[in-house]
Amino acid sequence: MGFRYWALGCEVKTRIFVLILALVSCAQAAERPALTTVMYMVNRPAAIASFEKNWQGVSIIAPQSFTMDAQGFIGGEVPPAVMDIARKHKIAVMPLVTNQGFDQPLMHTVLDTQEARARAIRYLLYYALRDGYIGFQFDYENIKYFYRNRFSLFFHEAAVEFHKHGLLLTAAVVGKDSDDRKAEAPGGYDDWSGVYDYPKLARDADFLSIMAYPQHAGFSGPGPIAGLPWVQKIVDFTRSVMPARKISLGVPLYGFHWIALVPGEKPAAGFVQDNAGTAVKKWKGHSTVYAASAEVIAKYPPEWNDTERAYRATFTDAEGRHEVWYEDARSLAPKIELAASEKLHGISAWALGQEDPALWELLTRDYRILHPKAPLAKGSFEERTKKAARKVESKG
Repeated sequence: MGFRYWALGCEVKTRIFVLILALVSCAQAAERPALTTVMYMVNRPAAIASFEKNWQGVSIIAPQSFTMDAQGFIGGEVPPAVMDIARKHKIAVMPLVTNQGFDQPLMHTVLDTQEARARAIRYLLYYALRDGYIGFQFDYENIKYFYRNRFSLFFHEAAVEFHKHGLLLTAAVVGKDSDDRKAEAPGGYDDWSGVYDYPKLARDADFLSIMAYPQHAGFSGPGPIAGLPWVQKIVDFTRSVMPARKISLGVPLYGFHWIALVPGEKPAAGFVQDNAGTAVKKWKGHSTVYAASAEVIAKYPPEWNDTERAYRATFTDAEGRHEVWYEDARSLAPKIELAASEKLHGISAWALGQEDPALWELLTRDYRILHPKAPLAKGSFEERTKKAARKVESKG
């Protein structure tokens, strides 16, 4: 009998101990800042593999999967492998839609035409309702600043229709620290940052992903992709014109590799935004993933810039002088902390498959990653197609 009481006492003590551990764990989790992570991706094996492995750190997966033509027709699909992962782990899906190739005349044509705008909105609604997306993000770029009011109108028209159906509408917008035409911004004001009227867009948006990158790229000389002082200025300006809760801080997961030009060399720009900047360039370059940067720094130890909170590696070889700035967990940490301390909506990170693997430990250790309810598309493809079409035609 004594042994039975002793054993029962041990069992009770064990249960109490387990309960205490659980309560401590819950308390520690509650102390961690909440963070919504929008993770961008393109359809590449490295991106899909990263999503499959690190889904716990993803609030919303945002594939750049849809494009719009000059008549407002929308085409594309989220890769089936991405949808499978999202459904399995109940991760919300919010695809991006772009003006194909960031084509400027194409975008202007749509903005000029009410019929094209309405067509684009109907297509986006249909895809979201058919496949169970949480919503869509506008990733329309390379638009003349004097289309500002028309772009805001297009976004407003879309938001009204999306919200009727309980869907989110967001936009990725170029980061800036001023709305002055003379202010510096990635790619310049006239073709890149000027079209975005932050206050107007924020009134309709569920949130805006403020691309606080690239500070330096092909349109400039070498420098950090997103130096912390520059990012802070963007956050300060953005918070002054819209609510913090509607700001998702765009952060880069990639790096940039510059190579000094031979005098007279005129390489073609690899990205349309890189056509901006000085007419006479002294450097050529390309974006680079963390793994490629790691190969460089294994040979050429990097320097930590404590002001910019970023790493730089330099070297010279037969090709010439090289300068590599890159992002890793150490450089991303203060930017993510900034988003949390300023009580922003969260972060929007470009792009999966390019990151330092240590980022995921940082996110899941130091933050409570939020997971919005993900709508589930039920039924066969034919059933979902008919149901979505009816909803779009009935306007809710």
